Amino acid sequence: MEIITPDVVAQVRQKADITDVIGEKVVLRKQGKNFIGLCPFHQDRKPSFNVSPSKQIYKCFACGAGGDVISFVMQEQHITFKEAVQHLAQRYHIPLPVSSPEKQRSYQQQQSKQNQLLEILALAADFYRHALHSSLGEPARHYLSQRQLTPATLQQFQIGFAPPGWQPLYEYLVNQKGIPAQLVADAGLLVARQSGGWYDRFRHRVMLPIFNLKGQVIGFAGRALGDEQPKYLNSPETDLFNKSQVLYALNFARDSIARQDQAIVVEGYFDAIALHQAGITNVVASMGTALTAEQVTALLRYSESKRLILNFDADRAGIQAAERAIAPIADQARRGEVELRLLTIPRGKDADEFLRDHGSEEFRALVEQAPLWLDWQIEQILAAKDLSQANQFQQALQSLTRLLSGLGGHWRTLYIHRVAERLSRGNSRLARDLEEELRKSIRQQRWSRPTSRSHPEKGSKLIQSEFHLLQIFLHFGEYRSLIREELLNRDLQFSYTPHRQLWQGISELVQQQPHLEADTEALLVTLRTFFAQDEALNQRLTHLLWLDETSRIALMRPRMVVRAAIATMELEIRQKRYRYWTQLWDQAYQHRQTEQALYFQAKIQSEYRRIQALQKECQMSAEDLQTSLFNVDEL
Repeated sequence: MEIITPDVVAQVRQKADITDVIGEKVVLRKQGKNFIGLCPFHQDRKPSFNVSPSKQIYKCFACGAGGDVISFVMQEQHITFKEAVQHLAQRYHIPLPVSSPEKQRSYQQQQSKQNQLLEILALAADFYRHALHSSLGEPARHYLSQRQLTPATLQQFQIGFAPPGWQPLYEYLVNQKGIPAQLVADAGLLVARQSGGWYDRFRHRVMLPIFNLKGQVIGFAGRALGDEQPKYLNSPETDLFNKSQVLYALNFARDSIARQDQAIVVEGYFDAIALHQAGITNVVASMGTALTAEQVTALLRYSESKRLILNFDADRAGIQAAERAIAPIADQARRGEVELRLLTIPRGKDADEFLRDHGSEEFRALVEQAPLWLDWQIEQILAAKDLSQANQFQQALQSLTRLLSGLGGHWRTLYIHRVAERLSRGNSRLARDLEEELRKSIRQQRWSRPTSRSHPEKGSKLIQSEFHLLQIFLHFGEYRSLIREELLNRDLQFSYTPHRQLWQGISELVQQQPHLEADTEALLVTLRTFFAQDEALNQRLTHLLWLDETSRIALMRPRMVVRAAIATMELEIRQKRYRYWTQLWDQAYQHRQTEQALYFQAKIQSEYRRIQALQKECQMSAEDLQTSLFNVDEL
């Protein structure tokens, strides 16, 4: 794992010439000691963008954008601090330290293999493009002409054709190019036969390369020309391709998304291609599955206002796909962190069909009219019910109550009123009664349901224990060896991802600079610098890295807190083991495997005794801490 240390950041700032970096993106003209040009971050009509070589900074006096070379790369490419530093370090040949020589070798091997896979996939893309324009590619060319795709679009998206037959690509890459078959298979292009040998994964399909953000091919989607199933065949998961983290055409769309401050997600690859061809370029396509949190996070990085429009077919399958796509971001949308809208094309058409019949301007009009996700959800609930039937009316009311209960105060008030009016169908008195009933039902649901925290009570206690343990390790240096020893002896790991990332960062820093562990303040300063590069993670770790007076009082018995935290962490592990051994015992008992059942029973009893001891330890530690909080003399 590469580490972005303060020393690396300093080297990047020293070696990366801001004029060279910006000059690749902006036409700069010398003016005195500085350079001026048109700002790339807004529609600049007169040169407002200034670059100072001596100070190594830039500033736009129109829109206010400014910073150093790292800030420019972050803003221009819409990437994180860490990614910007890595990008510049690679460009200026600045080595990035890794955690150990073994990991460095592993990392280098991984990088070498990934580079080989990228070369193989690039060769495959060339092969498929050549095949498209050969005599074998006539059926594919006919199919693409029916979709009205221009030569320029075919070239931009590097569309190709996988010829029929079992081994055309194998023949080209393995026999002609001399590439090991296993490596081609690792790129997702070959499949092993059970009887030995290999065959091409993609055959007789239109081939759509899938790109990473650098425009490199990392996988393929193959569209069947006939009735073959599946209609679309994607590359398997590889070292380069993970479909849960990739959005098709994001490499082409990201600049347009940033300019328009809005992203459109469509369901099909060809929908995205057709929209780009029509000049609507802030469009990406999902990878044939529901949107994931990683995909949404990657996409919203480019929209400052977090505006996202989901476009799915109007049929039942499309509606279900839209509902699945909403799920990862529903909570963010409820809190107003994302402006989420749903675009449904009339008469069940997809975007590609609609464009052929109506053109781009009418599609843009649909985008402008796309309702907020909440209005769309309300319509879906009401459309599925006959409100004249008492039981269906009540079902709709319950569904709407669940939908609205997660909203913030202002939005909740607005939509309670709006829903009551819809349900009343023009009866103003009924609308008032329904509004009051909705308020009452939502209030009861919000009070009766569990806390909205993402972790159950038990999980919250575990996370709180990890939190206190890390606080003590960071701010009470004399307990560091005790904590390390307890974690090592009991084989305990942090369960909460930010805690695990912080502990990993601590371990790597201390391994490189052992003196930091003995110096409380030096370790904290280094960690604060290290995690400042990841804004989202830094926000979650702020209360660990900065200890306020309230926290100091809560931790005024560090040894007791350590003991309680360690016991809680081990208790969680032991309870999981207890459930595991119980499950195995049950299976052995059912299959009359007597010896195994006795073995598992002994394990269960051992875990049970340890769990009982840990529960007592946790309880005693909690009682000690409770007593100490009221012992004012010892503050």
